[in-house]
Amino acid sequence: MAEPVLRVSGLEVRYGRLPALAGIDLELDRGEAVGLLGANGAGKTTLLNALSGFLKPHAGRIEFLGRPIAGTAPHAVVRQGLLQVSQERDLFGELTVLDNLQLGSLARAPQNAARNMERVFGYFPRLRERSVQKAATMSGGEQQMLAIGRALMAEPRVLLLDEPSAGLSPLFVDEIGAMMRALKSEGEISIILVEQNIRLAARVVDRFHVLRAGAAVAQGVAADLEGDHGELARNFYL
Repeated sequence: MAEPVLRVSGLEVRYGRLPALAGIDLELDRGEAVGLLGANGAGKTTLLNALSGFLKPHAGRIEFLGRPIAGTAPHAVVRQGLLQVSQERDLFGELTVLDNLQLGSLARAPQNAARNMERVFGYFPRLRERSVQKAATMSGGEQQMLAIGRALMAEPRVLLLDEPSAGLSPLFVDEIGAMMRALKSEGEISIILVEQNIRLAARVVDRFHVLRAGAAVAQGVAADLEGDHGELARNFYL
């Protein structure tokens, strides 16, 4: 069996004296998508920020491609190939779509910028149509596509997506879901998906973990997310 691209063991994070994550274990294989489900405040974003280097763990171990990265600076984590698309998207609003995408390639793959831009346009054709438009003037769904596209320009090995469907219309949710499924089918990029939309998660993830109050309280496979999504939401989020 191949080694996981990402392995988390006994991870603990605190905000001051307050525990935010307690003993999280997680593995992610190449080309796999793992979901993190749970209510607001359950620790999902905290986990992503610890993986990305924005938070220093109090205890535990994070291994990426077989190397320990817990406590590594965020820019160094990006250069190794682990990228996060946050809920804030963090775009440069006064720059165009093309400029934002080109900036995404600088950390890891500047020599492949033209090729990767065509790849991004293949996932999100409307970004090509708006290539000279300033990011700040785009709709929320278009900005989310641009944020994901900018991350893909860096040729990530692992992509962390923090609630990519939040506040978006069903049309944009479907397009982003199709992109994630395409990435999975290609098998090169692994995904950790934080998502409140259980229907979207069911279409994308292979496995999932449920977090509650900073602890992993349940896990399952994609088939477990089929059925009454209202009942599942009550079980996972309440």
